[in-house]
Amino acid sequence: MNLLTSMIMVNSLIQVDELKHVDRIARIEIARKVGRIIQREQSKHDSVDTDEKEAAVEMARLLIEDASIAVREALSLELRQCQYLPKDLIDSIVSDIDQIAMPFLVASDAIDDGFLEQMVHDFGEAVQEAIAKRDGLSEQVSFAICDVAGRDAVENLMDNETADVSKRSAKRVIDRFTEDIPLLDRLAQRADLSIDVVENLIFKLSRQYSEYLMQRFNLSEDYSSYLTTMANRTVFISTLNISPVREIHNYMEQLHSVGQLSADRLLGYLQSSHIRLFTSALAVMADRKYEVVDQALNVGGKQALNRLMNEAKIPANISGVLSVAFERQVNVR
Repeated sequence: MNLLTSMIMVNSLIQVDELKHVDRIARIEIARKVGRIIQREQSKHDSVDTDEKEAAVEMARLLIEDASIAVREALSLELRQCQYLPKDLIDSIVSDIDQIAMPFLVASDAIDDGFLEQMVHDFGEAVQEAIAKRDGLSEQVSFAICDVAGRDAVENLMDNETADVSKRSAKRVIDRFTEDIPLLDRLAQRADLSIDVVENLIFKLSRQYSEYLMQRFNLSEDYSSYLTTMANRTVFISTLNISPVREIHNYMEQLHSVGQLSADRLLGYLQSSHIRLFTSALAVMADRKYEVVDQALNVGGKQALNRLMNEAKIPANISGVLSVAFERQVNVR
């Protein structure tokens, strides 16, 4: 019977003082083996005797209080692989020094969303920053970070492409960090931004950029605002054009609902070579699905366009201008 087996069989009779008399190298090995036993108990392909499992958990509780950092670190590295751990054991690990707590917080599968959210609210910036790096972070936890965490944690979250950063999370970042251009730039680079968040982001940035233009080139407030508006409109339209069809359609419906989806806007899309925006706008105005209109224009060309413009109730004189602009884009393509 080896040292580990002997100590596990003693179970709850083991005391911290007894472990102190065991060589540090041996305690590190014991910590690793205890962690592996707890892992094995949760494996579909392995099983551990109930008494051995309970003894291993009790041993883990002792080892996580060990005076040696190396012992505690060895145990925590093994326990990161566990799907479930007693809450008191998790509390001990995450309350330890950063060398032990941070790797566990980043990778442990035993910490559920509720506990992660609680830690974001209750723990300091180091814990928040570690949580923000976790793979597959849920929307619930991501929002908590955007809502209350420090700037560095939010930056980690923006760089974490596996995290679910929802519309409400993005808007919270914009509201909290309006003046932090580097952080907002990281937000803008995320692939999962909805188009209305992009619009909000551009609007927030435009005010600060307008002030910069005034100071840098001694421009009037009206002229600098005009230049900024034109530049931001170009950025926004270009971003919108490469967005998912669903996002484009939702935006066009919003414009249509407030009477802002006009033939002039359609002409602007064509003149700027934003064919997807033109197609989506025409689909909304004609009360058709995007896919139907897109296929009709690809197959039927000018004749299909005329039918759709008629359904959209676009006046004949404007339809002629749109038809010419559309033909030019078809020839370019």
